[in-house]
Amino acid sequence: MSKELVQAQFEPRAIEYMHSDVHARSESLDAMLGWLKRDPIPLALDIATGGGHTALALSPLAKQVVASDITVPMLLAARDWITKNGASNDLFCQHDAGLIPFPDLTFDVVTCRLAPHHFQDLNAFVHECARVLRIGGQLAIIDNVTPSQPMAARFINAYERLRDHSHHFELSLPEWETCFSTSGLTVEHQQQFRKSMDFGAYCDRMGVPARSRTRLRVMLLHAPAEARAALNPREVDGRMTFDLGELLIVGRRSVR
Repeated sequence: MSKELVQAQFEPRAIEYMHSDVHARSESLDAMLGWLKRDPIPLALDIATGGGHTALALSPLAKQVVASDITVPMLLAARDWITKNGASNDLFCQHDAGLIPFPDLTFDVVTCRLAPHHFQDLNAFVHECARVLRIGGQLAIIDNVTPSQPMAARFINAYERLRDHSHHFELSLPEWETCFSTSGLTVEHQQQFRKSMDFGAYCDRMGVPARSRTRLRVMLLHAPAEARAALNPREVDGRMTFDLGELLIVGRRSVR
């Protein structure tokens, strides 16, 4: 998916993402911070920072945090959110996630949360992250994750793409492990989570039109068995709800 489409999708929605509960807090974010705080963090980079929630959460752990995003409105919203919440050790940078404009061996920690499924070439993205890490530095990624079964993975990706045309592809855990190993990163921690999604809010956040909402609801209710087991569609207090898988994976740069 082109970076122009990603910008077009997210520039008008910067404020919505800044106030999104799904992005502001999660069990996976807490787990990531708990893992990263074991080592000193002089300099961290948060890629595709969106509303700035991860960069803000990193601020107490790092001497300095660089929050980056491809869209200027997202960066402005993130700066407002981070400043409003009292952090003063953040810098901001606009760049494409696949072309990180920093020298080799710059950062102690690189993070990216709930964004890699928008990137066209995840292998190139992970390689770039590894390049800018210092030896012994850590890359921590949180993203939606599919089951390992190919049919379920294809269905869930098609479902996500109908809701958000900038969605490219979300990987399974084995695929992420391969991305890390081929970029010289040793996986030190991986943990999977289930997050409950309110169907209405899920559609509202991307401004999904009525016709597509109807298609999404039908797909959810009539998903193939493996995909249905993963999505677990159900009614909660009269509202359609379903699950998405989420993965935290942390790797350490161990080679030059």
